[in-house]
Amino acid sequence: MWFKKYVELLKLCGTPPSIVSPLPIFSVSLFLISNNNFYNIYILLAGIVLTLLSSFGSNLWNHCNDLKEDMAAGKKTILTSDAGVNKAAHVISFMLYVCSILLAYYLSVELRKPIYIFFSIWAFLTWWYSDNLFLKKVTGFRLKDHYISEFITYGIGCPFYTLSIWLIYSDLNLNGLIISIAFFFFSISGLLLKDLKDISGDKSAGLKNLGVVFLPSQLIRYSCWFMILFYLALLNPLTLSLFNNGFLVIMLPFLYFLKNTFHHMYKKNWILDMGDLKALRGIGTSIKFSVIFLGLSAFF
Repeated sequence: MWFKKYVELLKLCGTPPSIVSPLPIFSVSLFLISNNNFYNIYILLAGIVLTLLSSFGSNLWNHCNDLKEDMAAGKKTILTSDAGVNKAAHVISFMLYVCSILLAYYLSVELRKPIYIFFSIWAFLTWWYSDNLFLKKVTGFRLKDHYISEFITYGIGCPFYTLSIWLIYSDLNLNGLIISIAFFFFSISGLLLKDLKDISGDKSAGLKNLGVVFLPSQLIRYSCWFMILFYLALLNPLTLSLFNNGFLVIMLPFLYFLKNTFHHMYKKNWILDMGDLKALRGIGTSIKFSVIFLGLSAFF
């Protein structure tokens, strides 16, 4: 019985699925394009373990603190139905955060790089982003409750997280900065869309996030433009000269995005209907294959 419950918790650790987990394509791709330690399997595994520990911890912590919104939206998970498991999940998410921070510190010392600094900022922001139990009682709010603090969390957290993983594989150089800028654009694009599916629950919970404050058409429009900035950050002459022309393979998911999402929604003046869910999923599909092709470009 308990085994089944912990399997359900493990599923929540990887929910929602992303380029970071449960399949660590983000860390593998950064390793491949770093052009350093290409045959060092231990360095690769260190990056994978850090991304999985951190993403599992942040995902589970977010689920633990979103019970009010989930119940208002009618969602049913192991956390909403079992108070005992909910308490255990808080402890597990805390331990995952601690383990990831300790690993980042260990790698900083071993590799003599400021991995710990960038990673700790990400950890603090994502913890406060979801936290209803500790920091919210001290400060009176959590970062997830307002769209301005959401922008701060994603705008700082994602590029710093990218740099912390990059530094495991390479040095703090222009290459890493460009990659972190690209994923900054991607993170803002994802942020603009992430609350669309939970608008009713977020309104009931009294949140003032992007999905509650802004129209879906506005969020979709600007999300698509930020996706274009993501691709332009990877497909410009400077980036191609620093890495290699193999990056041009990313044109394939870029064209897929332009055809199936950008052009589709542009023709409809960005107005969202039920039949447009496939077009929005196209963003996720394009980013997934972009990161995969990013890694594969190292072999071209």
